Amino acid sequence: MQRQAGDANMLKLEHIEKAYQQGKNTVPVLHDITFHVAHGEFVAIMGPSGSGKSTLMNLIGLLDTPTSGSVILSDKDLYS
Repeated sequence: MQRQAGDANMLKLEHIEKAYQQGKNTVPVLHDITFHVAHGEFVAIMGPSGSGKSTLMNLIGLLDTPTSGSVILSDKDLYS
């Protein structure tokens, strides 16, 4: 399969922010997350408990929406 010059990244997260409301308080979970995954690349998301790994995976898997930022899969912004 040949790819065009502009489609080197399969997945792009740009300036992702996620916060939850807990009563009157805003609880920030993800702050300014940006990374790209190229076609054929394997990645692992690692970190301590409570660092936002599951939240990040939920955003990528369309199970939750970011407070701000873009999740782009194959050049399509999933949340616009």
